[in-house]
Amino acid sequence: MTKTRRRLWIALVTASSIVALPLALPAPAQAAVDPLVSLKGQIAKRHAVRVVELGGLLADNLEIFAVEQRGTVRLGGAGVGAADMTRTLRPHRRMRDQMAEGRWNAEKVAAEAQPNRSITVNGRLYRSGKLYEPVIPEGKTWVEAGTRSAATAAYGDQPINLFEPATLKTLLAKATTKRPSKYGPRKKATYYQGAIMFNQLHAVSPTFRAVVGGRSLTAAGNTKISWKFRLDDLGQALMLHTNWPLSGGRLAAVLSQYSHAADHAGHVSAPRPALVAAASSLTGTLPRPSALIDLSFPSRD
Repeated sequence: MTKTRRRLWIALVTASSIVALPLALPAPAQAAVDPLVSLKGQIAKRHAVRVVELGGLLADNLEIFAVEQRGTVRLGGAGVGAADMTRTLRPHRRMRDQMAEGRWNAEKVAAEAQPNRSITVNGRLYRSGKLYEPVIPEGKTWVEAGTRSAATAAYGDQPINLFEPATLKTLLAKATTKRPSKYGPRKKATYYQGAIMFNQLHAVSPTFRAVVGGRSLTAAGNTKISWKFRLDDLGQALMLHTNWPLSGGRLAAVLSQYSHAADHAGHVSAPRPALVAAASSLTGTLPRPSALIDLSFPSRD
């Protein structure tokens, strides 16, 4: 693990101490603008947001694996209008030991330990990478995976989509902590903290409903997601940290960091058609990438 990645992992495990500790600042108690008004404006202007995300599975305060995701989401529509994300799984020693015991699919872990890229644009999902190579015909590097939610490429590890107005409205209403914060040199922000149950998030978030799919919430509906996030003084999301408990004393956690690009930057486009294989041309079943949220539900490869 590189020094940079270890620093990110420590920040994840400790819920990012730079944002969790109280700050005695002479800043106003509220953001400069209404966060919901700001978000709707960002969506209307189709803002591009750069995303750097680190998630992981922990047990007994030791990491099993980490997962990194980097890329761009383009706002629009109901929140996220398009996304281009590259995801890489980082197995740690305990996961490798468990693979030797047959507790993980070693072949799939090896494929997901390489960068795998997903794009959602114009209502279509495209996949590329080692995980999908075995079923993509020769001469193609991408597969069109059908009609999907625009947020599909960006969510699954991070369960909360801060760029949905209904979701943000619910989180703001449920916040148990709100205080001034800062980022960078002398830049003001507002810090929020709270919790939401799976079934509550499912009721308000189209993204979470798409991630859960047809799986039943009977057993997992009361799972509590603890969350904290910061908005800058323009109402733009800066970071989101979430964690939720799993069976066997395990914990899933995700730290997402956001930077907002100029309106003309961060274009998301579909792969060149000549490189894309149709689903009907695949040589086998298209693999389904793993996601942290899947650990809350029965196995579904």
